[in-house]
Parts: sequence; structure tokens; C-alpha cells
Amino acid sequence: MVKGVFIGFGVIVILALIPIVHFAGIPFGPFIGGYYGITAVTDSQSSSGRKALVFGIWTGILMFVVLAVSATFATIYSGVMPLLLWGGVWVFTFYYGSMAGLGAWYAELKAKG
Repeated sequence: MVKGVFIGFGVIVILALIPIVHFAGIPFGPFIGGYYGITAVTDSQSSSGRKALVFGIWTGILMFVVLAVSATFATIYSGVMPLLLWGGVWVFTFYYGSMAGLGAWYAELKAKG
């Protein structure tokens, strides 16, 4: 599962860094990352929904760590309101985790059907 989450995270980062592509890559990156990241998960014991849920949770945890570190630096070194930064951390953590889970679930259902 960890390998798949890191593959999905890599896809998210790559889509966010490419110029012009990042306009669509940032909002759809978690879904695409989940779609390709779940292929590295070899756990065939669980149902597709459970695997997608766990994948989304782990992706959300990884994104929370990255966003929290970024928000900490931004809080220390900028004059931006901390409530705004930390609200964004929670919103984007939920968004990235849920979209990665949906992408993983779609990939699992497509593979079965």
C-alpha cells in the first residue's frame, strides 16, 4: 500500500509541476494519482472499496504532512492569517485524500468489470 501511495503522490507532484498542465493537473491530480497508484497495491484479500478507502486515507495523511510543513513555514515567514492557512490545510487534505480514494476505487472497479 505504501508503494502505491508514493506512486500516486509522485503523479500528483509531477502534474502540479508541469507548466500549462498544472491548470488541470492540480485539481485532477489526486484522482489520476489514485488511479495509477492503486495498481501497485497487491492486497487481493480486501474488497475494492476497502482498498480504495485505505489508499485515500494514507494519501490524505501524506498530503497533511506536506501541507502542514508548508503552512508552518508560511505562518512563520509571512504575514498571512494563520486561520486561512490552516483552514486550507484541512480542506486540501480532505480533498486530496477523497479524490485519490475515488480514483483508486474507479481503477479497482474498472479492473473487475
